[in-house]
Amino acid sequence: MVKDIYKPKVKTLTDVWSIISQNPVVYDRERVKTLLEERYKEDHIQPFRGFNANDVYDKELSSLYVIGKYGLGLDQEMPDLFNRIFYIEKNYEEIERVIRKGTPEEAFNLAEKSKDSLARSLRLLFTMVIFSLAEEEELITDLRNLFLSETDEIKHTAKSFARFYTAFKLAESIAEGEIKDKYSFIATKKAIAIRIGIDYPLPREDYVALISSNVFKVKERILNRALGVKVPQRNF
Repeated sequence: MVKDIYKPKVKTLTDVWSIISQNPVVYDRERVKTLLEERYKEDHIQPFRGFNANDVYDKELSSLYVIGKYGLGLDQEMPDLFNRIFYIEKNYEEIERVIRKGTPEEAFNLAEKSKDSLARSLRLLFTMVIFSLAEEEELITDLRNLFLSETDEIKHTAKSFARFYTAFKLAESIAEGEIKDKYSFIATKKAIAIRIGIDYPLPREDYVALISSNVFKVKERILNRALGVKVPQRNF
């Protein structure tokens, strides 16, 4: 079951699908992206993001994709629309399946040797995990498989995404009130790192603060108390 903290976002995504379903033939990828951005801003919903907010609404189409396909089963009702609009996400999903098989080099080739495409395939699975549509262990398996690669770009992607995931889960825990002070923050960070089980740079407080303030809208005083330091607010 999706966590309460994400229910408003899921509702907005479901509403977007309701609008699209009324007249699917008029929508292309750009029009869907515009609609998604408009509804997010209207409903005060924030995209999932880390440090890099470039093309954030194009990336956020993965949220619409997984809710439509795995939450609502609309890919069976509107296969043409999914093929026309979500062809990129379908490709990322295929890349992720190859990662899961334990063949990271093959996945990297399928991604046309693009670290960005590799990371976005992880983002799609990450989104499913966040919405309780997949198990965290699946994402951890992908990160471990990528980390075992001898190709620097692949290994770096695993480390970078592990750092993002750790920062995001810490921000989520702060927003939910599970992390209230520096000691629980440090303990939770270490626990997540142990769970992931690869060697990667742990996120600094400013990274967690950025996600906390931008994605979850955590108040500054709560954030500073949880982190144990005063971190300047960075918005996008």
